[in-house]
Amino acid sequence: MMSIRICEPNSPDPGVGLPFAGLRVLDVSQGLAGPYCGMLLGQYGAQVIKLEPPEGDWSRGIGTRHGSHSAIDLMANRGKQSIAVDLKGEGSIAMVKRIAAQCDVMIESYRPGIAARLGIGYVDIARDNGELVYVSISGFGQSGDKSSLPATDTVIQGFSGMMSLNSDGEGKPRRLGFLAVDTLTALYAFQAVSVALYARRDGAGGKHLDINLMQATAAFLTPKIIEASLEGEAPQAINVPAGVYRSLDGWLAITLSKEAHFGALCKATARSDLADDPRFASFQLRAPHGRHLEAEFGTVFAQRSTAQWLDILQAQGVVASRVNQLTDWLVDPHVVAVGAAPLTHDQGRAFHFPATPGIAPPGPQDSRARWPDVGSDGAHILCDFGFSEKEIAALRANGAFVQPN
Repeated sequence: MMSIRICEPNSPDPGVGLPFAGLRVLDVSQGLAGPYCGMLLGQYGAQVIKLEPPEGDWSRGIGTRHGSHSAIDLMANRGKQSIAVDLKGEGSIAMVKRIAAQCDVMIESYRPGIAARLGIGYVDIARDNGELVYVSISGFGQSGDKSSLPATDTVIQGFSGMMSLNSDGEGKPRRLGFLAVDTLTALYAFQAVSVALYARRDGAGGKHLDINLMQATAAFLTPKIIEASLEGEAPQAINVPAGVYRSLDGWLAITLSKEAHFGALCKATARSDLADDPRFASFQLRAPHGRHLEAEFGTVFAQRSTAQWLDILQAQGVVASRVNQLTDWLVDPHVVAVGAAPLTHDQGRAFHFPATPGIAPPGPQDSRARWPDVGSDGAHILCDFGFSEKEIAALRANGAFVQPN
């Protein structure tokens, strides 16, 4: 017998004083792109309802499990409330539509057409909630020849040309070693949702946003795509001899953004002969000589430690940095001083969680700093959205939602 206590007030609104306070978001997406967009909305104050299948969002199972979470899940679902829903259960679709009718934003990441077949597509939801900002996140978009194809971060890195921009010395395309495409898609989605919500205040009404990995990646690669369209597949290098150089004990990342930086680099490395060589007098003239210059400077950099070179380079105004491991970055004094990745805790585990730019990180007692287990908030969510004790009991009995013990 379900206790009536489940419909007592849950935790206070976490969004008080934050820009999206009072907004409700229904996140039925899985993976990283959609959920991370939802997480960002939550960090800015929205109440985010995470609807996931009884076995949990599949991102919970990627990589090493930490309790009921993975690193990707911890990144994407912070501060949400979870309800575990079997969309085949009796009354489940009506339940989802009833929740969506009271929300400001809904995020889904089904293959195009599936949400509509389930009865929770934009047309279905907008019929009862014309003010809803409905976000569809997919691989190739809601229309077009490839819209029905499955797509992942790796697939789009390859399709978009991103891998070719990261080729190794032998010309082999390389995948970026993290979910770059999913992350940048989430950022574009968050931006689009924020703009749509702003427009809605002036009477624009709801909107269906088609945000896809392919187009988000293209937007991210805009300067390289412009170069390719104007100059072909091998555009002129723009800042030779910028690059990564091996030092005596590590690696240095060096860049040049002004002509004066080349002279400074030559002075720092005692290579005035290169500065005086008319072949290297400008970015344009240096462009064809990239390999030669990289070899010349590479020989010099291999003779001292990274720390020694940073002192020398910075004294001459050369823009350079140590190439860190992530664990090096976490203990860097600057990173620690500005609180860029404060230590946080969940279920007895302590780990660093980078602060979201533009918003103060939540404190230990803030609900934005918690991570839900699968379905951990289901009954409370239904109470918050006006379901009676009798309705909740019936939905649970029919398998529409699963409430863990």
